[in-house]
Amino acid sequence: MSGQLLPHALLDLTLARVSARLESLACTSIRRSSAITKRHAHYQALLREAPPSDYLPEDRSMYARRESSRTASAMLAKGGLFPHSQDSPVTELERRITELKEASVIEVPETTEPLYSESELVSMYEDLLAIPSHTQTQDPVAADPGSQRKADEATLGRVVQALYELDDPTVIPTDSSSQYQAAITKLNDIVGALESAQSSNDSPLDLSILPTEEWLSLVRVCVHEKDGAAAESVISLMKRAGIAVPDEALNTTLSLYADRGDVANTERFLETYVGQTPAERQRDLHVKAYLRSVTPRTFPTAALKVLHEYEDRGIPAPQPTYTRAITTLLSVHSAVAEAHAWDLFAHMRYVAHPTPDAHLYTVMISACASRVLERQPARALDLWKEMTVDKGIPPTTEAYTAVIFACASSGKKLYVSEAFRLAKEMLDGHRDAYGNTAFHPDRITFCALLEGAKRIGDLRKVRWILAEIITQSVQAARGDVANPVFVDEGIMAHVFHAYAAHKPAFVRAATVLVDNSVNASYQDPSKTVPAPEASSSSTIPDEVSTAQANPNVPVAPKTQFTNLLPQTPAELLNEARTLFYRTLMDVVPAALESDVLFSERLPNNMPDAFQHIRLSPRLLNAYLSVHYIHAPFEEGSHLYRTLFSHLGVDKNAWSYVEALERCGRAKRGIERKQAEQFAREVWQEWQPVEEAWRRREPHPAGVNARMVERAYAAMIRILSLSGNSREAVQLVRTFVDTYPPDIVKLANPKHELRSTRTTLQASRPLVRLFAPVEIPDDTVPPLLSFPEVEVLHHRLVARGDLKNIGYLKWVCMAYAGALKRRKDATLHAEPVAQGVDRGSQAPLQVSEP
Repeated sequence: MSGQLLPHALLDLTLARVSARLESLACTSIRRSSAITKRHAHYQALLREAPPSDYLPEDRSMYARRESSRTASAMLAKGGLFPHSQDSPVTELERRITELKEASVIEVPETTEPLYSESELVSMYEDLLAIPSHTQTQDPVAADPGSQRKADEATLGRVVQALYELDDPTVIPTDSSSQYQAAITKLNDIVGALESAQSSNDSPLDLSILPTEEWLSLVRVCVHEKDGAAAESVISLMKRAGIAVPDEALNTTLSLYADRGDVANTERFLETYVGQTPAERQRDLHVKAYLRSVTPRTFPTAALKVLHEYEDRGIPAPQPTYTRAITTLLSVHSAVAEAHAWDLFAHMRYVAHPTPDAHLYTVMISACASRVLERQPARALDLWKEMTVDKGIPPTTEAYTAVIFACASSGKKLYVSEAFRLAKEMLDGHRDAYGNTAFHPDRITFCALLEGAKRIGDLRKVRWILAEIITQSVQAARGDVANPVFVDEGIMAHVFHAYAAHKPAFVRAATVLVDNSVNASYQDPSKTVPAPEASSSSTIPDEVSTAQANPNVPVAPKTQFTNLLPQTPAELLNEARTLFYRTLMDVVPAALESDVLFSERLPNNMPDAFQHIRLSPRLLNAYLSVHYIHAPFEEGSHLYRTLFSHLGVDKNAWSYVEALERCGRAKRGIERKQAEQFAREVWQEWQPVEEAWRRREPHPAGVNARMVERAYAAMIRILSLSGNSREAVQLVRTFVDTYPPDIVKLANPKHELRSTRTTLQASRPLVRLFAPVEIPDDTVPPLLSFPEVEVLHHRLVARGDLKNIGYLKWVCMAYAGALKRRKDATLHAEPVAQGVDRGSQAPLQVSEP
């Protein structure tokens, strides 16, 4: 039954294709198989004649089987399955198969033309891969202020010529500062005459003195000359002449007062010419005037009150106003101000603008890399995904740089790797049809990548980034790059910090020397002589032995940079010295004329890419940090004594504190004695700086309460390790007398806008992202805890000095208790009004908690 399921035509076609191979076997194997024979050429036999009437497949007798076999053989012969061995006529199917076999294959070339030309394809891909232009500015200004100013001056000249057409040409002024005054004077006379004529005539006069555009040009010229009174005079003349004052004239005049922070004139102008419902741009300028009026690094209380007043009136300020207020809060560099900036961001999305723009997203992503609050790389990535994926806002160069810096500054390898991935996406993920990238890294982008690489000690990436920047400088010198990035003091400081953080693979002190001449048989460990700390001079490189023999003599650095990272501290120091030598050669070549810093002059075989560097305390401190970590103590102390004085650069707080902390890491023996002497020299320099900071007098940059703590802790450690425990205790007493624990207990009053009372309407942020317990107190005075005096405590215990041990215990417990009281007072504090009220300068009232 299964043999009858296949179609007859398909079976015949299959057998015809294999007939050439089965021809020799057909007569033997196929004819012998009755089951197969019954299925051959059934289709042709069925077409030619009907089967005989005595054909009965159901009959299973011997005679029936013989008859069936004869019938099948006859049908095979008639069907012509094997044309070469049978004499039956050729069927139509076999004839077609034969024609197909004998037909020659003729290849016809394709003549189909492409649907699109090359130019059309390029145009299509240009449109598909084009990056949408997305530029944002805080203030709507003209695209080309210079051309706008020239056009206004030309218009003013024509107006003056027309107004003084009937007067003596010699009285017409030529300079713009005098022309606008002359134009206002003439227009005032004309408008006065028109008002007199209108008062004597019952019907109103419809006369157009000047077109609206000429009035606007006159207002812009007055604002450019910083003459607000003249601009207001022009607006008054327009109103007296019956001309509708356009918003552009009002906004231009109002921006003059807002840019100067003139709150009084801003509010007077709004009350006189605008009314009770100012437009969005005018509300923005109103708040801007308050923000500009505050001194730098001051909490803008009055500006935030005006901002919330507009919310209470149902006319919230535009989004750029919130962005400007948040930026001002972030510039205060205070924990409370930055926390309030985040709260204002959440409040804005709740009451006014739920979807921030790219500029505000960039500001908040940058705030995730704060140095006051805890760094938040995860939140930065969340904001980045929300902006680019959820909201579909196209990214900008500033946004990429912000999220890269937020991830890189965290110092965690996971987020640093993410920062480099985003940098690769920035360069390769947005290219046009010609392969040109849409975002070019700027100086801030390179500094962000250097920040991340140095924090994880990846010197390979730092060297690669520095090479890329130098390559851009060389290309810019040839004119191949439009906006290149040059090597400056910030970039070089990152590079030197990376050299200081790098851990060489080979450390000579940790190397075990093996004598191959000794028999390799087993030796008793008790009889094994340990390797000496210093081996023979034959196993020490020349530059290392020279530096150790006389560390005060500068060693000529090598100038050869290879792809292999420095394997020893000596190689690492050589590279750092070479970079600093090239910096001095391009910036202050006169400093290399003497052998104070370098004993030999190196050939100038590196590109001139360091001429944009400015010598600063930060750069010199970074270069010193490399020697503090990898060089002998004598070399670092000698460089500290000569570097700043020879280059004429003043020291800052970091210079003193890092030098003292290096002395605290000195090893036992002669190095510790040298460290004690050097620390006393640095401490003598530090004391006047601390006194000036405490008296609020001019002092070097970087001095704060935490730096004072670090300086005292380092000096106490040095004296304790040197065996001067009594002097160390006396230094602790001096610290306690200068900064008593009682001043630590005094907490700062809570700001009135930091109230946490739950309410649905108030002139403060209603939604907060930072709880009071999450805001660190960055105004705590200097204090001492047990880790700072732990070494001294151990020395006193070893001596059995119970009296001083009890005093140290009291000091630590007193500062800890005072700090606890300060925290409790901060958490339970009630909001207190700050400053004075705007306008009337009256004291502010205390608001409800």
